[in-house]
Amino acid sequence: MQEAGFQALGIDAEYLRVEIPDGDLPAAIPQLRKTGFRGWNCTLPHKEAMFALCKETDATAKEAASVNTVVALESDLRGYSTDADGWEDAVKEAWNLDFRAQRILVLGCGGVGRTLATRLAGKGCRALVLCNRSPEKANRLAKEIQPLAKGSVGVVAWNSPEFGEAMQKTNLFIHATSLGLSSHDPLPLPKTYLRPGLKIYDTVYRKEFTPLVRQARARGAEALDGLGMLLHQGARAFRIWTGKEAPLKDMRRAMEQAAGRSL
Repeated sequence: MQEAGFQALGIDAEYLRVEIPDGDLPAAIPQLRKTGFRGWNCTLPHKEAMFALCKETDATAKEAASVNTVVALESDLRGYSTDADGWEDAVKEAWNLDFRAQRILVLGCGGVGRTLATRLAGKGCRALVLCNRSPEKANRLAKEIQPLAKGSVGVVAWNSPEFGEAMQKTNLFIHATSLGLSSHDPLPLPKTYLRPGLKIYDTVYRKEFTPLVRQARARGAEALDGLGMLLHQGARAFRIWTGKEAPLKDMRRAMEQAAGRSL
């Protein structure tokens, strides 16, 4: 996707994959700089660690308390988070939702779940419900984002009767756990909760659609996976690195060719 963008604009650059074990990021950064990297993306499990290692962070990184896009300055690192903006771009492209009218349930309160819940609280959605495998994390996040919220912020326990009741009132369900990375993973919620009129955004992405997306569509719900978010957060990263508008059509075409399907 990124290399397709570079080629479309005639930029002499490469986008490479570097695998760094959890905990090794501080030692790896000098090597990345020595190799000549001008910037990079980082994904789990490094986003929060990268935030702490960047001397400069913009408002998006501070909001998310994490960094997924880095610019390597002459002596320092500048960090950004394009996740929430990229997710918003993907949702706007697909559904053009007015978040103020939505009752939203976010399942998974770490990483991208935390990032999206924080953004949605600030957007003034009608109601926001948080759910996490460990309720303590959901309660902490609810307390943290409550001052930002114009609507209500609630917490329900996973696989509880309250979870089922909340799903009946939900317009938009956001799945932000790792379930679905493997085709053998169970669904994150009973399939009986998947119904026509419900919109589902699964932040997980794979070459093929996740089990949640397939089941949701089979039961008449509208469902998207995380490839759209990946495309749009990548396009925002491209603009940060190059100062140029991302050639979205070329980047989308490359992503769809790699996945063997449309977004």
